[in-house]
Amino acid sequence: MIRNTILILASLILIAGAGIAENDAGLTGLWAFSCEADQISGDPLPLEEFSAALFMMGPAISGACTGETPDPWNGMVTGRLDGSGLDLEILLIKRPLTAARMTGSSDDSGDIAGTFVCSDETGSGWTGSFSASMTSPETALYEPAASDPLPFVPAVSGGISDFEEVAMAPPAEEEPKKRELQVISYTRDTIYARPVM
Repeated sequence: MIRNTILILASLILIAGAGIAENDAGLTGLWAFSCEADQISGDPLPLEEFSAALFMMGPAISGACTGETPDPWNGMVTGRLDGSGLDLEILLIKRPLTAARMTGSSDDSGDIAGTFVCSDETGSGWTGSFSASMTSPETALYEPAASDPLPFVPAVSGGISDFEEVAMAPPAEEEPKKRELQVISYTRDTIYARPVM
């Protein structure tokens, strides 16, 4: 699941990056976000500090984001920039599933700021303000968060010879069960019961 998530995020970045024209650069780049929660209902805010690789195509924004609080997570970003008004939606791909909406504007220095509302599938919620500044126009520097290995993939420190081959007993053959058959046959002389009227 985590490996597939990382592949999806990498594909999203490559696809979005391939279609960017020079005149659509706007917010394209690596951004550092900082959020301050005014109201908290639940666990610590997962969006306290995170980085995002944003891509613009016209007014549309797409990209990927990653954070470390409270555990490493990866996410997806979609949104729109109309004039100086910014509207972003963020989906954190982790348990519990968390979504946030950020609205704000960009200032003369190119930084963005505004307010956010965030909630997760357990019912926890947060509201507050955010600010973000571009750290690099190079989106190729984006790195997703490291994730724990999947539980069903063995962690191997050596070579393939480290695995022991376990001989398995062949499955026991079951004797087919016999069913008793009753044969009913009729002849011309058979008397059938007739309903009484």
